[in-house]
Amino acid sequence: MSNQVSYRLQVNGSPASGAVLGALQRIEVEDHARLADMLRLRFSVAVKEDGSGWTLLDDSLFTRLAHLQLSVTVGSGPAVPLISAYVIEVDTRFSGTPNSSELVVTAMDPTVLMHLEEKVRAWPNMKDSDVASAIFSDAKYQFTPVVKSTQWSRHENDHTLMQRGTDIQFLQHLAERNGCECYVELNDAGDVEGHFHPPHTDAKPQGVLTINMGSATNVNRFHARFDMLGPATAKAATLDPDDASSQQADTEQASQADDMGATSATPSERPRLVLLSGLAMAQSGEMQRYTQSVTDQTSWAITAEGELNTAAYGSVLKAKQPVMVRGAGRQFSGRYYVERVLHTLDRDGAYTQRFTLKRNATGLAGQENFREDHALI
Repeated sequence: MSNQVSYRLQVNGSPASGAVLGALQRIEVEDHARLADMLRLRFSVAVKEDGSGWTLLDDSLFTRLAHLQLSVTVGSGPAVPLISAYVIEVDTRFSGTPNSSELVVTAMDPTVLMHLEEKVRAWPNMKDSDVASAIFSDAKYQFTPVVKSTQWSRHENDHTLMQRGTDIQFLQHLAERNGCECYVELNDAGDVEGHFHPPHTDAKPQGVLTINMGSATNVNRFHARFDMLGPATAKAATLDPDDASSQQADTEQASQADDMGATSATPSERPRLVLLSGLAMAQSGEMQRYTQSVTDQTSWAITAEGELNTAAYGSVLKAKQPVMVRGAGRQFSGRYYVERVLHTLDRDGAYTQRFTLKRNATGLAGQENFREDHALI
């Protein structure tokens, strides 16, 4: 399998020039399910030969919110869009040593466009998912909404949903209380999608990570951890301001997500209970969904991190999708959800992918397929 890696960088819609690529020392892309995706470009800069200024730094190329796009190709595979981002910071580190000065350009995914304006706005007679669809498809963004319908619907006569803050802050708040993820990313066609839904744990695994299995190994290191003390049940109580009736919410069931292994990570005996307060919710139905989201979140009790051997894996590992793990023993092998991948491309051609995974169960469910794409057997 070829380990050749190439990338394509665009600045404001045009391919980066030879001078830009020649000065580029390192690329870092953080692909994250819970946080905004980030791009960092590290350049070598120096005084121009005629002494008229600094290379790159004085070219007004990386201006505020300049648009950057990056795709990566591994071997003979297709180009994979990694990130569409907007410049939010430039950091120049001058050195008296020749060829040691550095320019670091930091860019954020399109959620930065949703964070430029704080507002106060009413959203009457709408479910949280309806609000997400409306904001993502707003003419200012024109993202393609990928939204799953939420259950709780408010009626204007009883309660009006109010937004106080930026669009992305508001959507992330709504996502948290519904047990959803909220993020913006490129699809395979390079179009920007706005996501608001529970983790896609039931999607087809994107590949297989193999540990300590001879020539099939494609993971350099792997560290797994099982936190057994997260809250398994949650309760909340409040008073309805209209009629002073008591409103209760009590979640004792396990996560609504399908177990990713044979045995749920949520304990059934002597579970830990948390009491939630200060929720600013008046109805039991709304509180019930929130208490469920709390237990859903803590059901992800098994986490793993490690580093991928990109040449052996032969592709790009992406966050927000499932992946299979084998060779990690009976407890830690099986299906995982990829929460974070840090992609690093160095000037010498080295491409490393450091990942963070999570799952809500231990062992094998019995339906795992370890012969998916990128499994070397």
